[in-house]
Amino acid sequence: MALPPPSSPPLPLPGEAIETAAAGPADGQRYLSLVAAATDQLMAADDPGAMIDSLFALIRKDLRLDVFFHFRRDGDAVRLETSGGLTPAERQSASGLDVGPSACGQVMRERRTLHLTDIQTSDEARTGFVRSLGVDVYLCMPLVHGDEVLGTLGFGRRAAEPFDGEEQRLLMLLCHYAALAQHRLRIEQALRRGLETQARLLAELNHRVRNALQVAIGLVSHERREARDPETRGALMRAAERLQVLASAHRPLYATADPGLVDLPALFGDVITQLRGDPGIPPITVASPVAVPIERAVAAALLLDALMVEGAGVPRISFAVSGAQGNEILRISFEAIGWGRIADLIDRDRLVMRLCHQLRATLTNEDDGCLILVMPHDGGAHGTRPASH
Repeated sequence: MALPPPSSPPLPLPGEAIETAAAGPADGQRYLSLVAAATDQLMAADDPGAMIDSLFALIRKDLRLDVFFHFRRDGDAVRLETSGGLTPAERQSASGLDVGPSACGQVMRERRTLHLTDIQTSDEARTGFVRSLGVDVYLCMPLVHGDEVLGTLGFGRRAAEPFDGEEQRLLMLLCHYAALAQHRLRIEQALRRGLETQARLLAELNHRVRNALQVAIGLVSHERREARDPETRGALMRAAERLQVLASAHRPLYATADPGLVDLPALFGDVITQLRGDPGIPPITVASPVAVPIERAVAAALLLDALMVEGAGVPRISFAVSGAQGNEILRISFEAIGWGRIADLIDRDRLVMRLCHQLRATLTNEDDGCLILVMPHDGGAHGTRPASH
């Protein structure tokens, strides 16, 4: 039996494999076509088992292959991912194989290729299973990405000569591509699981926050209806409105892939529609997307609510961001009759004062009909989200 050298030869680069094969023009062209077709299949695959099945179907005839085995490693567990050239009974036996003492187990432990020949005349335990299948030549290679062993890929021949040097180099190259493709699929699977987990958590958070706010709004509204004192009823009505503003600020979080940012112009539109009950509000002008962290969005929405109480009519609102990245300034203008006269609200309303302090904002006016809110914009630190369509 021919045993491999202490370590496998260096993995060939695509150019090296093609150049060596080119010693025989016919074989060189054939191998070049196989590498190109196999690479396309492996890089486009979306299922690890089907990927190896399609690779075996592609190269089986040209390389005179009779069987193949792909064992996949997940942590400490090793299982048969897929196989080819076997009867259903043989496949069942392969699924229950104790991989540790086998040639595949040795390949995983030593991280090197084994090229085993004259198997039918050998009594080695490591080749017992492939010998029972009539295999006489077996090439088993580790699937390795970085320091991680992903599994093994083995090809067997029943009645053909050993794999020559060019065939081994070709199969090692394809094995390398298969390992890259499997690593890509694992990363994509982990990302999908992460996104699914995020979606479930956001849905649960949405449900809990929405229910809590609705309960609070219901309780406050009930107390308002029961209150006999007009001043108390007015205060409770304002409390219910502010809870509605909080609900509006949190609602957009659960419909975006970026749970940390809120589209501020869209939120202002929701708040105004909710407060005035009229969807036909004046347009909100936005020069570029404006997305802010949730805590700033809540403060800005509550500030808008307070301004709407003092202002006469619904203003036209314009958003503009200026300044260098990381040091941007957000300027929001409110234009309507009398809105410029409420710039002093910051001095006479404690809530407005606190909200402006939280936002590091200033309130000024250009004239009686234009109120200006200026604050630092966190877009430089937190990024901006593309405008929704």
